[in-house]
Amino acid sequence: MPDEGVRKVLWWLGLVIAPAVLIGIELFHPAHFTSPPGPGMYQYLSKPEPYNPGFVALSYPGPDWWFLLHMIQTPLVGLVAVGLWLLVGQIGSADGNFAVAAAWLSRAASLVFLVYYTALDSIGGTGLGRLLLNTQCLASQYSGQCSANRDPGPPLTPEQIEGIARLLNTTWVDPWVGGVDSFISHIGSCAVLAASVFAASALALARKAEWPALVLLLAFGWQLQTSHASPHGPIAFGLLILSAMWIRWSRRSGFAAGAALRWPRRFAEHR
Repeated sequence: MPDEGVRKVLWWLGLVIAPAVLIGIELFHPAHFTSPPGPGMYQYLSKPEPYNPGFVALSYPGPDWWFLLHMIQTPLVGLVAVGLWLLVGQIGSADGNFAVAAAWLSRAASLVFLVYYTALDSIGGTGLGRLLLNTQCLASQYSGQCSANRDPGPPLTPEQIEGIARLLNTTWVDPWVGGVDSFISHIGSCAVLAASVFAASALALARKAEWPALVLLLAFGWQLQTSHASPHGPIAFGLLILSAMWIRWSRRSGFAAGAALRWPRRFAEHR
């Protein structure tokens, strides 16, 4: 197990700093561009777009931003998964079998969330971003200067570009690996919701967090399983920060003084 100093650093990174950065970048993560009557994935993401309330994001700087956004997002989501793991790190056998079981289910769901969100970001994020940029490069008169292009032939024709766009649009909505409504996206989304539900249950059973913090944690899971794009992503990560800080504050002020955390009286009477 990591020593207390490393644990504390990972706690702040996973539950405060990484979510705060994710709030900022997800504000520029558009949504709904494949929903009717949206233009389609390739048609929207292949060029910069100004603010449009239909796509929610403050703006979209272009495919180079799509690639950079997901290069930043992928490790930060990993840190959030570590933070969710640490939320239940102080639950032990003294807290009861049900609390321990819920804590381990939360850890398992956090691991699934990490794996499938990494896969989603790799296919529909960094991988897609490079495909968009390489297509644009191969379509230009400087196609021979594209990175790793060992066959500097003529620029792509409009017909070839249209074929690539059809392929990428089809992949984006693929039922297994697509960026929306796919197997990997649904598994990752359900996993983060499960992680938050089991974490809140474990903390409630162990009475190691006040109920408003647990409501915030549940709301985080619900928002993030809906979407990590704007506006749900920024809302979700803001809720996670509030929940984590509330839990930390309540532990320092309540447990340090040996006081019980405050719960609704009816719940306390039935314990």
